Amino acid sequence: MGLILTLAIVFLVGTGLATLFIYDSGLVSMVWGDWVIETSVSFAFVGLVLLFMLIYFAIRLFSTFWNMPKFWRKNRRLSQYKKAETALAKGMIALEYGDWRKAEKELIKSAKQSEDGLMHYLSAAKMAHNQSAYKRRDRYLAQARENYLDESLTIGLVEARLRSESEPETARIILETLLEQAPDNVTVLVELAHILQRLEDWNALGELFPRLKKSRAIDKAEQAALEESLFAGKIMRINDPDALDHLWNQMSPERKATPKILAEYVEKSLGWGQEKQLSGLIERALKQQWDDRLVYQYGRITLGEPLERLKTAESWLKKGHEQNPVLLLTLGRLACAAQLWGRGQNYLKDSLKIRPEVETFHTLAKCYEAEGKESQAALIYKEAILKLEDIGKSVS
Repeated sequence: MGLILTLAIVFLVGTGLATLFIYDSGLVSMVWGDWVIETSVSFAFVGLVLLFMLIYFAIRLFSTFWNMPKFWRKNRRLSQYKKAETALAKGMIALEYGDWRKAEKELIKSAKQSEDGLMHYLSAAKMAHNQSAYKRRDRYLAQARENYLDESLTIGLVEARLRSESEPETARIILETLLEQAPDNVTVLVELAHILQRLEDWNALGELFPRLKKSRAIDKAEQAALEESLFAGKIMRINDPDALDHLWNQMSPERKATPKILAEYVEKSLGWGQEKQLSGLIERALKQQWDDRLVYQYGRITLGEPLERLKTAESWLKKGHEQNPVLLLTLGRLACAAQLWGRGQNYLKDSLKIRPEVETFHTLAKCYEAEGKESQAALIYKEAILKLEDIGKSVS
């Protein structure tokens, strides 16, 4: 609509001027020293328009030649960017097919020309790492640092992740340095927590955990799992019964009932012969959540009347655990401890049918020995030896 209105105005103005010039062309007189030029208004007007057009096109032509080098540089740069994007796409496709060597080659060849050069270097470092080409990996990381000075945090995170499997201590040092540089960075905080968990440095993780919890960098489920590992690890490292009791008494009832934490506490207590209240703790925990390790430990408790524990453990069979080899092993141990030889041997044999473990063979043989059946025990020991030989062959 605007274009039509503009054309209409131009047409009307042009028609008006043409009509005016027809009736009276006018006179224009220009004097320059001794020179006098006289012409009609219409001719002067057309001359001015032509002069304006000539000057305009001369300026445009000069500008084009003046900007020609910049134009070619821009085109060359665009061409380089296009090639870099193509290389990045090829690299990502090769990565999807698991062709790490090709992916690395495509990513690195135009890293310097790409607007996303950092991604090229870091992805190429990952591909080199996957090929165990650690020198190339380190070279790409060094080039990334050299060309992207402001991205040291990102580069450090990638390097820490790549080194975490084979060089966890080095990864820890990198992450601790990054955390000093960026104390509020939650990603660094989470990565460092995972490395400390891998290194089983529970004291350092305990110091870091309040910051991690405050940051809300991980969800509640992951936080709970990390906290379980933290306290279970602390219990595992304790070498003094008094220190164990001190730590245990500081824990909340909910934390004490956590299978992973309770299992470590029971394991330590069994090793030191402190079995008082262990059966009750395990029974209460199993009412909340089933855990094979706690069931296994329940059968190793020697303090108290085994027949009572046997009745409790047999009630677990009715709760969907009839084919659980760990429960059957525990039932066999408790029945043999209660001198119910036949029942105990049947439980142990049922466990062996489901999962033939050397420990179960040994427990069955001991049960036969306690009953006085030495020859039967010898046969079971022989089966256990054969089982060990089979395990050795499979490992070799």
